[in-house]
Amino acid sequence: MRIGKRAAGSPAFAALYAAVVGLFRVAFAVFTTGNTAGLFLTFGAGLVLGVVVPVVYTVWGRGRSLGDLGLRLDNWRRAAALGVSFAAVQFTLTLWGYDLPRPVEWIPLLVMSLVVGFFEAVFFRGFVQNRLEASFGTVRGVGGAAVLYGLYHVGYGMGAADIVFLVGLGVVYAVAFALARNIIAVWPLLTPLGSLFNNLQTGGIHLPWASIAGFADIAVAMAVVIWLAMRRQRRQRLSPPPTVPAPEQRTPASA
Repeated sequence: MRIGKRAAGSPAFAALYAAVVGLFRVAFAVFTTGNTAGLFLTFGAGLVLGVVVPVVYTVWGRGRSLGDLGLRLDNWRRAAALGVSFAAVQFTLTLWGYDLPRPVEWIPLLVMSLVVGFFEAVFFRGFVQNRLEASFGTVRGVGGAAVLYGLYHVGYGMGAADIVFLVGLGVVYAVAFALARNIIAVWPLLTPLGSLFNNLQTGGIHLPWASIAGFADIAVAMAVVIWLAMRRQRRQRLSPPPTVPAPEQRTPASA
């Protein structure tokens, strides 16, 4: 089913993207680490928004399956094989032989990378990329999704050089997803590994052990909405189809 060019570029689509990037920008440029509570609340709101809105729109708004967002299990073996293959290359190029710091300096970052990675998989791959591909074709859809992925890092306060690199990385992630149409191809291995390595290299984010509980809350909020969507799908499958009344039989008038 084609969504149509107008739908892919609709004001609502642009507004959601702007809202997510804007919340991240407020978190990292306005609140910063000087206001940890404000930073985490706005950052968490952006993460939840980027998963909840696509799920609600897809399942409740369009009456479609979670599989339209790449949340599917029918081809999990192929998707997992792709994910492991891509992640193995990335791990070899980045974290292989890397001297990890103390656990408190990387385990909270790993948890954050897993949660952020899930958000990116659902929002950028399942939602943004699928809509762009349906409207403009695979090549332009993959390219457009990669550009939007790179530009979204403006919310983190990254500069032009970083964004150009992330656009290229976004192409890799987009291709991995396009080969399987399943987020398992990019999460929980490929994108979280890249995020973890980047955070370790830059050293710009320092999280306490307590941050794990906060990211767990965000993950639970995402999981609850997905669970509710699965329940809705299950009820729709089990409910009998609506009955159509038979046309009224008219008896011929007697002569």
